[in-house]
Amino acid sequence: MDTLKKNKYKYVNKMLSADMVEFLTSYSLKNFTKGDDQVPLSSANHSRNSDIYNHLIHYLLPIMEKESNLKLKPTYSYNRIYLGGAELVKHKDRNACEISASITLKYFYQDPNYKWPLCMGNKPIVINSGDGVIYKGCEIEHWRPVFNQPKEYWHHQLFIHYVDVNGPYSDIKEEV
Repeated sequence: MDTLKKNKYKYVNKMLSADMVEFLTSYSLKNFTKGDDQVPLSSANHSRNSDIYNHLIHYLLPIMEKESNLKLKPTYSYNRIYLGGAELVKHKDRNACEISASITLKYFYQDPNYKWPLCMGNKPIVINSGDGVIYKGCEIEHWRPVFNQPKEYWHHQLFIHYVDVNGPYSDIKEEV
């Protein structure tokens, strides 16, 4: 049974190589920006502001289509470096995020045994570096509890968003 259909999310190993994870985090730390309204204690960047992150939604398209069993159209990507004390409140995504993935890049924790989950509904999921969770962003509430680390510690996450070519949001354009 496909867990994306059944549970509205699916864990996928090795969506990105260790080298790619290292590159993306190094790049993002050097291009640190102000957080967004959703998570003020963060650095965030939309794919329209970065050729690298814009390319990633196309680079990961074959994996997303294989794992979702859907024909997908890229809409946008987003990456966020959460800082200690950050929290992502429960929410569902807008229509441009019909089929999405949250991919853990690198992280720096004070306690090396600390685990910071992404919650799908009420199910906490710890995502290893390079792995991701594909989910139906408009259908399942997702969130993160408070990042219980001092402010100088961080967690880097990549979000990639698509719509089903044969679904109700197929007319949504890519945000470039």
